[in-house]
Amino acid sequence: MTSGFWLNYVLALLVVALMLGGLYAVMRGFARGRLLAAADRRLVSVLESTMLSQHGSLHVVKVGSRYFLLGGGSHASPSTLAELPADEIEGWIADQRSLLRAQRASLVDAFNALRRKP
Repeated sequence: MTSGFWLNYVLALLVVALMLGGLYAVMRGFARGRLLAAADRRLVSVLESTMLSQHGSLHVVKVGSRYFLLGGGSHASPSTLAELPADEIEGWIADQRSLLRAQRASLVDAFNALRRKP
């Protein structure tokens, strides 16, 4: 085998290792809730999106302290469908954060139980 083959092989392994490291960093951010918390400091953020069809979707968007339901598609510009009550959305966000904390705590408990077993 030539040295060019081994160089390409090592470079490919390096690229895969960097991609896995990036994925690990993103997952750690999700696990710590930092990616959800970062949305609080932005002026405009998309809180939730769902696809309605192949070309249509709904988005809940926060702009400043107001929340909007936007519709969009590949052939149309986004349109405002409704302004949503802030107390409803903020209650949903609080529920999601408490669920995230509960999931994180249960995962930590499961890992701790696995480490204690001989």
